[in-house]
This record gives sequence, C-alpha cells and structure tokens, in this order.
Amino acid sequence: MLGLICFLRVTLAFLTILAASESVRTTILEPVRATGEEVGLVFIPGAYIKAEKYRKTARAIQEATELRVWVALTGEYSYNLVNAKEMRQAIETSISELKKAGMTSEHYVGVGHGWGGFYLQKNAKDSKLKALVLMGSTISRTTSLRDFPIPVLTLAAELDGVTRITRIAVEYEKLTHNTTSFFKRLYRTPVIYIEGANHAQFASGELRPKLKSADLEANVTEVQTHREIGKYLNAFLTVTFSSDDSQIDEALDQLSDAFLRSVKKFQPLLDVRNLDTDGEESMWTILAQEYFAQEYGDRVAVSNDILENPWFFGREPTISFNDDDMIIGTTALIHSEAKSNGIKLKTDMESPLEIDMKLVSKEAIWKALVGENDTSLKSEPNTCKSLNHLALILALCVSSEEARERYLSQGRPIILENDAMRGANILWAPTSLQMWEDKAGLHVRSMAMVTSKHHFCKVMSPYRALEWINVDSLRVYTLLG
Repeated sequence: MLGLICFLRVTLAFLTILAASESVRTTILEPVRATGEEVGLVFIPGAYIKAEKYRKTARAIQEATELRVWVALTGEYSYNLVNAKEMRQAIETSISELKKAGMTSEHYVGVGHGWGGFYLQKNAKDSKLKALVLMGSTISRTTSLRDFPIPVLTLAAELDGVTRITRIAVEYEKLTHNTTSFFKRLYRTPVIYIEGANHAQFASGELRPKLKSADLEANVTEVQTHREIGKYLNAFLTVTFSSDDSQIDEALDQLSDAFLRSVKKFQPLLDVRNLDTDGEESMWTILAQEYFAQEYGDRVAVSNDILENPWFFGREPTISFNDDDMIIGTTALIHSEAKSNGIKLKTDMESPLEIDMKLVSKEAIWKALVGENDTSLKSEPNTCKSLNHLALILALCVSSEEARERYLSQGRPIILENDAMRGANILWAPTSLQMWEDKAGLHVRSMAMVTSKHHFCKVMSPYRALEWINVDSLRVYTLLG
C-alpha cells in the first residue's frame, strides 16, 4: 500500500511539472543601442527568484556595452525552481521570441544565476547557445573549463554565502592549470570576482528566507554590483562576438586586469588548501611537527605520509638519524566531506572536516638529541590547541586586509577550547575533532593523546579556519544554523 501511495505521489508530481511547463514565460527587453553587433542574453533565474528581479541587471549590461544587446528574461518555473525540461523549453521559446522581436544574429548567450546556472551548464551543449555566463554558479567539478564546448564567463561575488568564494577558487585553478594554452583560456573561460558583492546582488531585492540566511551582507550597493557585472559582461561578450578590433583590444585588457586582481584573491586560498594535502603528504602535519620541535627545529627533518585506515590506526611516528640530524616520520589522516557534483541550493565547504596527526612528542625529541641530563634547552611541550591557534593565525595572515577587517569587526570568532585527552590510541582513534557553532562563534576542541614518545592530535585545518574567516563567520547565527 505504501509503495502504491509513493508511486501515485511521484506520478502526480511529474504530471504537475508537465502541466506547469506550459506556464514558463519569457519577457523581451529590446536593445538600448540603435546600432552595433547583436547579442541575445537568455536569463535563467536562481532559486525562488522571479524574472523581473533581473531587469536592472540586464539594463546595466545593455548600457555598459556598444553591442546591441537583446534580453530574454525567463520565469514562472514550477515551484519557482528551474528544472531541465522547462529550462530547455524556455531557451527555445526565448530564441523564438527574440527573432520575432527583430533580432537577426545567432549570437545567443545563456546567463544563469545560482541554481539556474547549474542547470544551464549541464544543458548548454545541446542548445543553440553560443556562450554562457554563470553568476554565483559554476560548471560541475568534474568538467574542465578547457574542454567546455563554448566560451564561459564565471562571475563570482566575494561575499556570496550560497556559492562560496572557495568553490569559485576551484574554477580559477582549472583556468590556470596547464600553462601552454593559458592566455587563450583566460579570454575564453575567464573566472572573475566582484569585490564586496553577495549572491542576491546578481538580481535585485532580497532572497527568500532560506537562501537569505545563507547569504552574507554585501559591502557594496546593488547599483555598484550591477555596474561591475555590466563591465565584465561587456568585455567577455566583446571578445567573444565583436569584430571591432579596437573594442576587442580594450576588452582583452579589461579581462587581463580582472584576472590579475583575481589572482590576489584566489591563489592564497589555494595555497592554504594545499597545506592540508599536496600529493601524498600533508605539509600542515610537517609544519606541526616542526612547531612541536621548537628550539630543536634546526636539527630536525620531517617527512609525512597521508594514510587511510586501517593503516593510519596501526602506524606510529618514527625517529631515525642521518649523522647528527634527526629524521622524523609522521602520518596524517584527512577527513573530507564528499563534494557534490550535482545541483544544490547551497555549496559545500571546501575544507577538510579535520586532520588527524601522529607526531613525535617534544620529550622524545629532547631525549634523542640531548639526553636525559641536559635540561638547558628543554621548554614546555606544546598542545594540540596550540596547532589550532597556529592554523587561525596562518589563515588571518593569508586573508586579504579587507577580509581580516570584516572578520575582526563583524564576524563571530573562532574560540579555541582546551584539548580533550585520551589515554590510548584505541580510544583516541574513533573520536572526532569537536567543532560546534553558537551565537558566540565557532568552538574548536582537539582530541589529544600524549605519551613520552608520541603526541597525537585531531586538529582544525588551516583552510577550515580560512573559510570561517572569509565566509561562515559573517553569517547571522540562527538556532537552525
């Protein structure tokens, strides 16, 4: 009986979508220029956003370019959420309506915001679209920008709490990978961010409560954001479609300048991410061991292996010698959330949940290097909490001056709690780093195990601290999170 009810519900929902697909509407905005090469923009809205909310964005684009830009605003999707079937119909209808209104070129460009952008990039190759603009959205993780069949502009907002800046950094990395064709990709698939803007400002007005609670407060006005959107779309559309060499040269310069500015934002994020795991070793674990060595650091060389269980559970850190130098072998276990390649209303965090480290204790280093009787250089050992503090300091140093100021003046802080001690590996291994959020901030408590030889720590990733500083600390806290 339950199976029949479930079947009927699914069938009813499917039939509702089929019937509702007839209700998708297209509004045509005619160009503001009387002359110029024609381009048609087809807007696919974000979650729960009506078509009219993009009218100001569209007008800013039309006014920013010498191209003759037509616009089709699509809306009234089922449940105010874009789906593949309705979107394909909306694109076809928009192209037909643009032709009826007087557009004569075939230069059609899909402009997708958030949820709409995720669907748009999945269906673009089977449409008549010649280029894409993704606003607060990305192509899928498993798709290379280099291999995407049509040009793509990925336009990010620095304070986007829905599609976070660290997710856009992944797309920037795709752009810079393989330098042999870098400049061609820079102009064909640019990744650019708008300073101080948020997710809502790609449209106009406020988001629905669920998305509004995820988004961050913008530091610039809606008008300023729309002006920036117009500037970057003009450059991208001009490079892609214009035949005016002087306009193309100017647009190429704008894209180059935007890229150089974006490097300063995205590359530090990726550099900190790569501390967690870079190939087969965790540089963060190596730095942690060197930090624990303190005054003996110049006599210690550290290596690391990233392992999975059960191998991590059974491995202990090692000490060996090469002449007078101590060689320490450490291990790390990286706990990462599975990253979604599908469509979500809110993107995942990019950073690991925690990093488990098996380190040599300060006491073991001291005994191996100077012996039991020499206490002249022996200092107090560090704690796992001190590694969390080091991760926080590193994240603050790497963040931009503006991001640090926002965090210190507006954000909820990271609160470092004292270590929770465990007496044996079998008790330490199954416990997790404790991280919980409340109105005061993000609390972090490490799980630690200390012996005369070993110091085991479950600690916060520097990248997790960086994401908190730049994104999550700026959200208004609610009991529902």
